[in-house]
Amino acid sequence: MQSNQKLINSDKKPIELFQEWFEEAKKSEINDPNAMNLATISSDGKPSSRIVLLKSYDDKGFVFYTNSNSKKGRAIKNNDSVALNFHWKTLQRQIRIEGNVSQISNAEADEYYNSRPLGSRIGAWASLQSEELDDRSTLTKRVEEFEKKFSDNDVPRPSHWNGYLVAPILIEFWQDMPFRLHDRLEFRMENDGWVTRKLYP
Repeated sequence: MQSNQKLINSDKKPIELFQEWFEEAKKSEINDPNAMNLATISSDGKPSSRIVLLKSYDDKGFVFYTNSNSKKGRAIKNNDSVALNFHWKTLQRQIRIEGNVSQISNAEADEYYNSRPLGSRIGAWASLQSEELDDRSTLTKRVEEFEKKFSDNDVPRPSHWNGYLVAPILIEFWQDMPFRLHDRLEFRMENDGWVTRKLYP
């Protein structure tokens, strides 16, 4: 049984392999190749997941931004164990990541926040993320209020809007193959180094 699909290159470091796949995804995905599913655990042990956007990555991990008062922000504060998942349908690939999340520095968060469009910066102030909204007009009114407050376009980063780094302890690369005999390669952090192994589909 032969396949034209290439097997995963196990000679590369996980971040190098991620970069290779991510660059391919940016060329092939219709939109948001940096979209990733973030799974968290609440204080009462219930799992929750949602899509967030990857904004940067390096050997230390994967960075996203959010409202720290949101449901995911509260979950992260309670339990730093999280999981990420990238799925690129055009490439028939998936990357699954498990790790520990921590807040990045204020300086790093400020730098990214200040690069955002004005409307997004206003929105960070106006939205009481994950709280009950009685009517859309209430949100519109809050946006207008903060537009007036920051009419000089100098919109500082609110203290509740922060960046988070997911430091991976496990990264699994998945490549679709015929007859569901997929190729899977796992990198697991052990003793400050990555240990690799192939997994059955």
